[in-house]
Amino acid sequence: MSGMQLPPGFRPSQPQNGGSGSGGNAGPSPEEREAAESRARQQEEMKRNMIAAMLEPSARERLSRISLTRPQLASQVEDLLVRMGQQGQIRGQVTDEALKGLLEQVSNPPPIKSSAPVTSSAGGRTKSLGGGITIQRKRDDSDSDEYDL
Repeated sequence: MSGMQLPPGFRPSQPQNGGSGSGGNAGPSPEEREAAESRARQQEEMKRNMIAAMLEPSARERLSRISLTRPQLASQVEDLLVRMGQQGQIRGQVTDEALKGLLEQVSNPPPIKSSAPVTSSAGGRTKSLGGGITIQRKRDDSDSDEYDL
């Protein structure tokens, strides 16, 4: 097996000279890591430039303030803006009012429609949640209305 030639870019699965190699499966080389970091920086810069071009100055200012206080929300809105821009859903620049709508959409997603409505009966003692789930509170002597002060 030592005489077999591998295509360029392929490494043997085990070191052939007793393990005295470059660390075996230690991960990517420093050059590969640096190239990946460089690509990530370029993509982040492109994303920032794209968002800056899409937003009006007031909307850009609002998004930057939000990124200081709630970075995760700002990141979600930025991702949404980039996705909408790539799909051609954005015409012109995004106004501050439109950004407020996107922020509401991201921070308060529409509630999931439940197929079984919550119903109450017997003066609030029994609650049916649907799907065969019923909550029944026990009656206590202190629950009587005659002891209200």
